[in-house]
Amino acid sequence: MPQSLIPSVQTARKSKLNLPPGPKGYLLFQLSQLQHQPIEYLGYMWHKYGDLVRLPIMPGLSLNLASHPDHAEHILSSHQEQYGKPDLFLKSMNLVQGQGLFSSEGEIWLRQRRLMQPAFHQKQLVKLHNIILNCVESLLLEWSEKPEDEIIDIAAEMSRLTLKIVSSTLFSIDISSKTDKLGQSLRIALEYVYYRMNSPLALPLWMPTPRNLEFRKAKQTLDRLVLEIIQSRRQNPSEQNDLLSMLLAAQDEETGIGMSDRQLQDEVITLINAGHETTATALAWTWYLIGTHPDAMAQMQDEVQTVLNGNYPTIENLFQLEYTRRVFDESSRLCPIGLGMPRVALKDDEIQGYFIPKGTTFIIAQYFIFRHPDFWDNPEKFDPDRFLPEKVKQRPKFAFFPFGAGQHICIGKNLALMESTIILAAIIQRFHIQLVPNQSIEIDPRFSLHPKYGIKVRVRKRN
Repeated sequence: MPQSLIPSVQTARKSKLNLPPGPKGYLLFQLSQLQHQPIEYLGYMWHKYGDLVRLPIMPGLSLNLASHPDHAEHILSSHQEQYGKPDLFLKSMNLVQGQGLFSSEGEIWLRQRRLMQPAFHQKQLVKLHNIILNCVESLLLEWSEKPEDEIIDIAAEMSRLTLKIVSSTLFSIDISSKTDKLGQSLRIALEYVYYRMNSPLALPLWMPTPRNLEFRKAKQTLDRLVLEIIQSRRQNPSEQNDLLSMLLAAQDEETGIGMSDRQLQDEVITLINAGHETTATALAWTWYLIGTHPDAMAQMQDEVQTVLNGNYPTIENLFQLEYTRRVFDESSRLCPIGLGMPRVALKDDEIQGYFIPKGTTFIIAQYFIFRHPDFWDNPEKFDPDRFLPEKVKQRPKFAFFPFGAGQHICIGKNLALMESTIILAAIIQRFHIQLVPNQSIEIDPRFSLHPKYGIKVRVRKRN
């Protein structure tokens, strides 16, 4: 760890008034710009003030922008016990996910993580391979029956596909149809959460506004349907090799106690959310980037043809699709699924000589760290070969961490990578993806950085 990140008593005393640089005066009246144009606004602050910027919003509330790999390592790894998830984030996510893994802290989080971890080991993921493949195959069959030049929104298609995959791998049910009540309720509930996270002054949930009432109804339906699935599986254990079967069988090593229905309900809803939107967003941007870089598409097609030879990807040959994986990594660098990760200082700290008061909220800005010119040559250029093994070794570990880091690293990382590689390889083997020209491609920055207006493409069958 860099020596400059290690706090000492003497430097801490000296640095009590040495706060990170940033604009003078409060930024309350610029809050709308921060909410609606966060990439542009925070990017300006980063370039003007440096890698660690203090943004005083109002008395008692400041936001620190951290845009260097050393900052990410300090907060997420070497000093992770001194940082937690902010209340605004936890309270918003708790509305849908309860005390799920993504929206809990402390002992609750640790117990749930310990119970769930075995279900995501590599040997268990092998069992899910065929489920994922069957979902992808059904999409390819749909596409093959479309008129040759029909335009589709590939972002929406990836969202539908990943929702089908996550529900099928989780509890062997497809909820991706627009008419499915569980899927409908999930979409309404998540839309409400994104609204709350971007509107800290929104009216409280107990007030009977149309938006609040719609959310409460959706949440009740979501909880009821998920609970019915769990209780039905408890009463009628199946031979399914899905994640719910593994979670139902999970027992704490120390106590021998498993998860209650309520805990399972929270975790199932968490996994549907985390395994759906994020993967779909990453895949949508990948199709956009290879659509604007035909040389990369051609190289992917050549690799898939050589490795798969017309067959569907197996567990064994997935690892041979090295260029395809590099394309996905480079897409995740240029178009991360979120602007950054929120954290709050649980006690006074010091980073590179700057005093960090208890209660300081951070954005660990992956969007800027992944573009930092000290670690990425020509950072705006799409270049999958940045992820050749010899080049990866030359960069700090925390120059690229799309799945988070430290003890809170995404539990579904290996599943997401396996799923994404299967989807990319299976589609590009069967279809040529051509971007529709002159369309508006913009980022919607409300929560995940997904394409605001979708990504329109033509899919043509390959011979």
